[in-house]
Amino acid sequence: MEMIKVETIAKQIIKPSSNTPNDKKTLQLSIYDHIVPPVYTVAFLFYTKDEVISQDHCSNKLKTSLSETLTKFYPLAGRINGVTIDCNDEGAIFVDARVNNCLLSDFLGSPDFKAIQQLLPPEVIDNPNEAANTWPILLVKATYFPCGGMAIGICISHKIADAASVSTFIRSWAAMARGEGEFVVDPEFAAAKFYPPANPSFQLPVDENANKIRKITKRFVFGASKLEELRVKAASEDTVARPTRVESVTALLWKAFIAATASSNTNNSDTQILIQPANLRPKIPALLPENLIGNVIFSSAVLSVSGGEDVKIEEAVKDLRKMKEELGVVIKDEDGSTSLMIGAKLANLMLSNYSLLSYETHQPYAVSSWCKFPLYEASFGWGSPVWVVGNVSPITFDNVTVLIDSKDGQGIEALVTLPEENMMSFEQNTELLAYAYVNPIVLV
Repeated sequence: MEMIKVETIAKQIIKPSSNTPNDKKTLQLSIYDHIVPPVYTVAFLFYTKDEVISQDHCSNKLKTSLSETLTKFYPLAGRINGVTIDCNDEGAIFVDARVNNCLLSDFLGSPDFKAIQQLLPPEVIDNPNEAANTWPILLVKATYFPCGGMAIGICISHKIADAASVSTFIRSWAAMARGEGEFVVDPEFAAAKFYPPANPSFQLPVDENANKIRKITKRFVFGASKLEELRVKAASEDTVARPTRVESVTALLWKAFIAATASSNTNNSDTQILIQPANLRPKIPALLPENLIGNVIFSSAVLSVSGGEDVKIEEAVKDLRKMKEELGVVIKDEDGSTSLMIGAKLANLMLSNYSLLSYETHQPYAVSSWCKFPLYEASFGWGSPVWVVGNVSPITFDNVTVLIDSKDGQGIEALVTLPEENMMSFEQNTELLAYAYVNPIVLV
């Protein structure tokens, strides 16, 4: 399929429908918000044609409801200023665009991830690091296909939004578009009351070569029946009799990653490290509401291997479960403590682990789960999306995978980004291919 041609129709700045009160003009970032690299958290929602609703109607409804939603999500219309956000109602960018040479059904027949990046706003493509570190915090691009289908690309600076935050925003915006704004729960911008406030002097190690390496993203789809087979294989009677879907897929991908890096002639790292961010909101519901916006996650090295040693899936699952239980113990030991006390303890633990990371001797592989976020429920008034994609952008980390539910809620799609030479080995891994299909057609 030839590369899609995307033409910009219009570009607007959307401001909140009501001015932000003076007592909310400054938002303090947390230490986790501060150390997150300046990239965007990205989501794409694809919709098939609605016979009744016109393109102009869609565009106007999206813009009007976005303005109303920004009144509640006011920091997204502000500007990042060091370790704070100036909530100055500067606005979000909204781009209307169209594709002239491709039907949505053809595009979804074999999704091309280079082509998907053309559905991002220009700022994210041309100058992503600077944009994500200052302004705009929120960008949206609505792209219309000649068949009447559309794609909505939503980009929020990772400095203020993890995947759960993006999901909350999309759910609220969609409800506002449907005329159900009275049911939208007000978001809470209080991440710095959990994790300590940002310290501008603290910096994590940076991989200086990250943007010099040619990366490629591939899609691996695990259907429900294959997932069940994998869970059986990943089980161990003595420890984890019934692994979760995410544990099983993560362990298999980790094993394939180790094999792929071991086969690379240019891999100079001594140790591979698996990093798996954990959403803390459901783990401490009494202190962390679901609508808390920010980077409310715990992220640290959960597994490591050296010298390309062989990985057994069931052993990897055991280790993943052990780390999950250890995090639960840390949280339980602080039962009765204030939110900030638990946050400070977790921050110290996480930052001490990260401070030991050296890109000269370690090669991290991050697996982030977007499973169970209700992204397929995001109806703006013309039905639910037929396909949802998470975190595919021009600037991303090496060795990153996003797991996201398939539309039926039973399968899992893994969006894997690796250096091109490693991907050649990874996508040919026979054990991986026994359970996953490589970029199958998106059923609409």
